[in-house]
Amino acid sequence: MNIVVSDTTALIILAKSDSLILLSNLFKEIYIPQAVYDELMIKDDIVKYRIEEFNQISIKNISNQKILQSIQKLNIDKGEVEAISLAIELNLKLIIDERKGRKIALAQGLKIVGVLGILIENYRQDFLSLSETHFSFKLFKANGLRVSVELEKVFFDRLRA
Repeated sequence: MNIVVSDTTALIILAKSDSLILLSNLFKEIYIPQAVYDELMIKDDIVKYRIEEFNQISIKNISNQKILQSIQKLNIDKGEVEAISLAIELNLKLIIDERKGRKIALAQGLKIVGVLGILIENYRQDFLSLSETHFSFKLFKANGLRVSVELEKVFFDRLRA
């Protein structure tokens, strides 16, 4: 088990779905920057409550202002800027789902994972059965996960692999 940095969207989807346990199955600690925490705290009460109760999340400050300033020049929201910057600074994998943010993170040399990757890894490590994985996928979509038809096909192909 290891440490990871997370952006906001994955945490919202997992919190709304009451599935934050999927993170603790794979990671001992999840670091988030202040902007991500702030974005989480303006969400509905269920998200706020579940995030605050999930004791594996720690807020970490970004100390390398050069990295932060270079990422700020790109056209993404503040949470993504800070999450990418923190992952670069700490040399950690990043949980991120937004397409533009993923492209930027990959261009910065980061290893990334999204909600679907977390779901696949939980299945592969036997934390979820195949039917539970299918159920979680549908639940995540109902709670805001946007998935193209192509990505959905790739997801189910990977489950069968």
